[in-house]
Amino acid sequence: MIWDVDLSVRAWLGHYLPPGVPVVFDPPDRCAQLDGELVSAFLADVEEDSSGVSATWDELRDAGGQLVGRRPPGRRYRFGYLLTAFAADTEREHRLLGDLLVGCASCTALPARFLTGTLAAANQPVVVRGAPRRDGSTGPGWPAGAARTGLHLQLLVPFVPEAETDLAPPPREVSVNSGGRPDGPRPGRRPGRGITEPG
Repeated sequence: MIWDVDLSVRAWLGHYLPPGVPVVFDPPDRCAQLDGELVSAFLADVEEDSSGVSATWDELRDAGGQLVGRRPPGRRYRFGYLLTAFAADTEREHRLLGDLLVGCASCTALPARFLTGTLAAANQPVVVRGAPRRDGSTGPGWPAGAARTGLHLQLLVPFVPEAETDLAPPPREVSVNSGGRPDGPRPGRRPGRGITEPG
């Protein structure tokens, strides 16, 4: 799942960057040793976001209304990326960060064409929060003493569990037995009921 998020982020951010500027996932201190222009999208933290998450299982039915599976409640995770740009001078780095900020401000969710793997299969929005306000719930801040401008990116990523389809089949036949006595059932005894399970 994490790699699917990474690939989606790379494709999306790359859309706003000049051609030839790669998006890598190495931490900033390692990227400083590399040559050429690049953007680091360092995944700093992943946390579960339980707000608005249902505890109810979903029932899956076929076209005829027959129950064919049950799906556990979905979950949502908060991915926190620290974005930094590396170039020959600070002005160029700020230009690259500005391109990324434009991308964050241009959409409330990752466009579907950039989603891959489990994110595409989930068919649910991946919410984008670019440079969110620091309220204690938006992931870690920039490392203390860092002498480089950075942009914090937060994504709310849905996770849809696999459905359980190994369900017990319904009874093939339900019969009601009156007891077979001509004078009716014995006092104090209810008529018997029988359920025939599939063989």
